[in-house]
Amino acid sequence: MAVNAFNIPEDDAHVRRLFQEIEHNIKTINREKISAITGKVSKEAFNDVAATTARLRARYLAKVIELEASDDIKPSEISTLRGSRLMYEEALEGFSALQHALGRGYFDLSEN
Repeated sequence: MAVNAFNIPEDDAHVRRLFQEIEHNIKTINREKISAITGKVSKEAFNDVAATTARLRARYLAKVIELEASDDIKPSEISTLRGSRLMYEEALEGFSALQHALGRGYFDLSEN
């Protein structure tokens, strides 16, 4: 028996149509709300977010590697590492949300 995104069995055409309608409405609402705030997102801005995420990942990994070289790790170094990780993880979550929204068609990607 097939299930839908709501994990409810799709026994009959009525239920399938109902959930297709709900999913369509959710997509429409998200597109309206998100694109009203973001407008068209340029490819350059999208790529800049990717580059920022990569830069924060690199900084975090550099901090990890720096710790390896130290025999006497200080609490302040761990705090710095934690801060770098949180910044990277937050940027990654944001970029993933941006990718998801683009994939779902919630906003348009423009050339400039």
